[in-house]
Amino acid sequence: MKKLGLILVVGVMTLTGCVKDMQFLSDSIPEKGKLIDTVSIPEAKKYTVEEIHSAKAMVMAQSIGEAPINELQDYAQGVLDKIIAVAPVGAPKAEVVLIGNSGPGAHAAREGVVFLYHSAFEYLRSEDELAFLIGHEYSHVLMQHTPENLFSMLRPYLLTAADIALGNENNQSDLLRKAGQMYGSDLILRDLLLPNWDRSQERVADYLGLDLMVKAGYQPKGASGYFEVAKEAEEKFGANYQVTRNQLELFLQMQFQPKGEDNVLLNQFLSELGNAVSTIQQNLAAKHDDAAERAEEIFAYGMREYMPERASRMVHKDAFDSVVKRNKRTLENYRVAAEILQTLESDDGEIDLRVLEADARKAVSGPTASHPYTRWAFAKVRERQGNLKKAAQNIDLIGNGEILALPVEMKRAEILKSLGNTKTAFNRVEEVATYYDWPLETYRFLYPLVKASGNKVRENELLIGCVTRYPQQRAMCAGNSPAGQMAGM
Repeated sequence: MKKLGLILVVGVMTLTGCVKDMQFLSDSIPEKGKLIDTVSIPEAKKYTVEEIHSAKAMVMAQSIGEAPINELQDYAQGVLDKIIAVAPVGAPKAEVVLIGNSGPGAHAAREGVVFLYHSAFEYLRSEDELAFLIGHEYSHVLMQHTPENLFSMLRPYLLTAADIALGNENNQSDLLRKAGQMYGSDLILRDLLLPNWDRSQERVADYLGLDLMVKAGYQPKGASGYFEVAKEAEEKFGANYQVTRNQLELFLQMQFQPKGEDNVLLNQFLSELGNAVSTIQQNLAAKHDDAAERAEEIFAYGMREYMPERASRMVHKDAFDSVVKRNKRTLENYRVAAEILQTLESDDGEIDLRVLEADARKAVSGPTASHPYTRWAFAKVRERQGNLKKAAQNIDLIGNGEILALPVEMKRAEILKSLGNTKTAFNRVEEVATYYDWPLETYRFLYPLVKASGNKVRENELLIGCVTRYPQQRAMCAGNSPAGQMAGM
């Protein structure tokens, strides 16, 4: 069986994790003086409400949803506001949106949104470190950087594995169960979302982020401190999700193993996936620098330009510690939810579901009763227990009836279909499809149902719409994915 090599690329693109042994190519950083005094800032573009919604929807399509921890989001917004206040004249406004994900990282949309993972308030130690992270991300907004999202190339293949796990109700194999748990994983969702900045853009964001945070009154040492703690957090996160990183490869190798003879569909699928992985590896190698080198550069830059501030300014720790302490229970519930999700994705077949259920009840207690991240964890426990009705009820308890994050909506739809509520699931997915501009998941759910109904007009509309949006996924659009055909062998 051909190896997929997926593990080699997933998880290498956080702010602190890049490809090693690369030389800097950008000459935009002055040898003397501060970057902020010499850099040319693009004219700020005014984005429409629709464009901002689209940017937010893209993130919600690849996450479990917002983390409605208002005080923490407001605190981060206050840091961003301080940075914007000292930015060059004409700098665009921006907002912070807190996302539920236990992995370290953040994501900026040039439309003026900084998406910050809730975990920042678990691994960072001061407001200065938070200011560098936010300043770095805001610098991408300020400079109107446009990243590629290379990991989105892998999305159809991840969906294929989830499709088999969710679509073979009579097959209760351990591998199918584990593949199903990958859908909505913190690791995979984070990696699908991570932008692939050009190395010169990333370097500018480092330097400009430091300039902005110092100009806003922060301790320059916060930049070096950020790299230090983020590296530790990434290593811990990677270790916790090592099983998940291996799971897709293992699942595809064993579940799709041809019976007795070579399988053309399997070989085609593996070839396509191999090409996607190779493309990502080449782009990463061409564009990204080692985090340690970036940390050394930013330390040297801070020593060169900000020695007085390094020597005289206090670390902004008290207010940061206080806001974290006031939200201790909420963050603890999120930590419990993260551990539940990690456990469900593990290789251990002796999981005590009664203990997990007790933990899940704790995760949704008090202030996090309706939070997407904690309810998602409880829903996954109920699904693992085989109690699909209660799994759906947990999802129903999220928010106030609004459209939820895409993985959550699709999970609920699959559960409702399994419970016989196909019409309800179908109608909801049509709403979700419109909201998220028809992602591939929605076509894959709706098309087989419409085809089975005999509505040829609607069937052709869906097929044409899917192929138009996703021309490289024509087989998937028609319900003929290689994986889907192989699953029944």
